[in-house]
Amino acid sequence: MRGWIGSIALLLAAVLPSQDDRAQQATAPEPIVQVTIDPPRVVVGQQTTLAISVMAPNYMTSPPELPGFQVRNAVTRQLQSVNTNEQRDGVSYAGVRFEYAISPQEPGSYAVADQSVRIKYAAEPPATREVTVALPPVSFEAFIPDAARALQPFVSADSMTAEQEIRRSSDQLKAGDAVTRTVTIKAEGTPAMLLPPQQFPAIEGLRLYPAQPKLEDRIDGRTDVMTSTRVDSATYMLERPGDYALPAVEIGWWNNANGKVERIHLDAVPLAVAATAGASQMPTDRSGRAWTWSDIRELVADHWLIVLLAAVIAACLGLIAPRAIRRIAADHRRRHEAYRRSEMFAFNRLRRAIRHRDAGASYFALLEWLPHLNASPPSNTAGAFKVAARDPELDRQIGALESELFANRRDPAAWSPRQLLHRVVAARRSLRPRARHRDTTALPQHLNPVGTSNAAAYRSRKPAR
Repeated sequence: MRGWIGSIALLLAAVLPSQDDRAQQATAPEPIVQVTIDPPRVVVGQQTTLAISVMAPNYMTSPPELPGFQVRNAVTRQLQSVNTNEQRDGVSYAGVRFEYAISPQEPGSYAVADQSVRIKYAAEPPATREVTVALPPVSFEAFIPDAARALQPFVSADSMTAEQEIRRSSDQLKAGDAVTRTVTIKAEGTPAMLLPPQQFPAIEGLRLYPAQPKLEDRIDGRTDVMTSTRVDSATYMLERPGDYALPAVEIGWWNNANGKVERIHLDAVPLAVAATAGASQMPTDRSGRAWTWSDIRELVADHWLIVLLAAVIAACLGLIAPRAIRRIAADHRRRHEAYRRSEMFAFNRLRRAIRHRDAGASYFALLEWLPHLNASPPSNTAGAFKVAARDPELDRQIGALESELFANRRDPAAWSPRQLLHRVVAARRSLRPRARHRDTTALPQHLNPVGTSNAAAYRSRKPAR
């Protein structure tokens, strides 16, 4: 009995974990996630850096999966990531440090919350484990300095420059020419979408055609410094002669480097538009003297009959032209309808159906064409057409076509579209002359007897005098 009890005790001790083992399992190392944001208070348009450190015991089997960290009313872009290794309580941790630049567009409080990261790591190599860890929430604040509250819109940057380019379609501007004004803004430390857009005002006498702005961001791969460019342009069409001026451009911005408001000034652009040669001048006579309205009135009075005749002709044309147009249109419709009722139209439709290898369309197009041929008996059937044509190959092709359409089983000798079209064309060529001959109404034979031609006698006879 004592031996059995000892054996059972040894077995339980081997199967059940000890208290030390349970304590060791309870204190197994877990992944560590740390989130920081610096600085917690920034100027609108400037970036604050969101840093996420993800560390796991031993090593990660795949890169951690992070969200995009898109924040409302802010521009987010990912910076460089760095691999890290460290020891904690005698446990080796391997991880990655991610950084994101967040640039707020409006003043107020911003928060990064309700986000999580998925981590795959070797908990007990080679066995892996996957966990989802919630990121601790962080927040920051964006503000506009008191000295810059009058800026509309507010723009901040580490540096900013602007320049304009004027392109003229000709050196001596005149009505009908075009002038294109392009304003290019370059800044450092702020995204291009936050740079101030340029408004080109409308000017009376000039027609404005603004173009779509061009935005470009460039990031230095070593320093993560952003350089942005915004290009706005507009084209002015010069409609009337005169003196104009494209207004000056004023750009106010906040310099983060020295904490002051700075301004950029682009000069106004004067435009002297001359009249188009001959556009606003009266016609001249042969001596070069300019015509006046009184001269024109005198010319009309001296040649009033010609002017009246020209006016009558113009009025008649105005009355006759609509009738002529309607008559031409009606004639065109008659010709079109006549063509649709013609033999040529029906035959072309039959030819298209055969070339498309459509048995049903080919057969019924054949039946529609036969009445136009006017060569078969009044029944205008396929059988009558075969009798009139006297072509064994045509008989076989039409029979195969009818067998394919109406027989319970198909004819082993299937119809050939190429042969059918060839035989139908031959039959049409041989039957159409007969049709024309039969349809022609000739005079009675006794009224127009056939005899020897007297053409030679008439050719040699002299004309009567």
